[in-house]
Amino acid sequence: MKKIIFLIFGSLFLQACSDDNKTDNTTSHPAATKSIKEAPQKKAPKSEPAESKWNGTSLSDATIKKVQRDKYNYTQCVYTEAQKKGYQKIDSRIATDAVIKQCEPELAIIRATFINDGVPEIIADRYLKKTRVHMIRKILQSLMFAEAARNAGATQ
Repeated sequence: MKKIIFLIFGSLFLQACSDDNKTDNTTSHPAATKSIKEAPQKKAPKSEPAESKWNGTSLSDATIKKVQRDKYNYTQCVYTEAQKKGYQKIDSRIATDAVIKQCEPELAIIRATFINDGVPEIIADRYLKKTRVHMIRKILQSLMFAEAARNAGATQ
C-alpha cells in the first residue's frame, strides 16, 4: 500500500516538474513580464579613475627586499621572545599575547615602508594583520605543544 501511494505521489511530482506545459509562472500580466525580462543591466559606477588606483606590481625590488628583511626581523623577534623562560610559567594564550605585543614595533617598521612607497593604508594594514595572525597561530601552537610536553613529564 505504501509503495502504491509513493508511486502515485512520485508521478504527480514528476508531472508538476516537467516542462511540457510551458507556462510562465513569473506573472500573469504580459507587459510586466516583458519589462522584467528586458530590464537593462546597469554597470556599477567606478569609484576611482584607473590612473589613481594602486597597482600591486608597482613596488620596487628594493622595497620588496626591505619588507622581506623586516618581516624576517619580526619573525626572529617573536621566536626569541617566545623562548624566554618567563613565558613557560603562564598560560600559553596569555604568553602568546605578550610575545606579540613585545614585537609590535617591528611590524610598525613594515607599515612605514609600505606607506612611504605609496601603498594604501588599507592594503598595508591587511598585510600586517595577515602576518600577525600567521605568527600568532605558529607561536600559540608552539607554546601549547611545549606546555603539553611539560604537563606530560617531558623535560625541556
